[in-house]
Amino acid sequence: MVNHPCIVQVRDVQQDKIETVKRMALKRNAEVEGVKNGLDIYFEDVNEARKFISKLKKSMKFRIKMSTKYAGLRGSRVRVLFVYSLRGF
Repeated sequence: MVNHPCIVQVRDVQQDKIETVKRMALKRNAEVEGVKNGLDIYFEDVNEARKFISKLKKSMKFRIKMSTKYAGLRGSRVRVLFVYSLRGF
């Protein structure tokens, strides 16, 4: 079962900017996990993740891709996992 309905994947960003992204995510009560090429940030609320991305867009340039994945059923409702991929350039 999926605990987080939204993942924001930050890749190919300069190291000094990664620290800034990490601090911004932790202010929004997100779980941050370091990966090989950047960060995976787990949000419990999709709208909170969208606000985070909007704030981030004001300070950095990157490409955004959004996808969804089937995450199972809860009761009779379908659960969807939102995945946002942010790639710096």
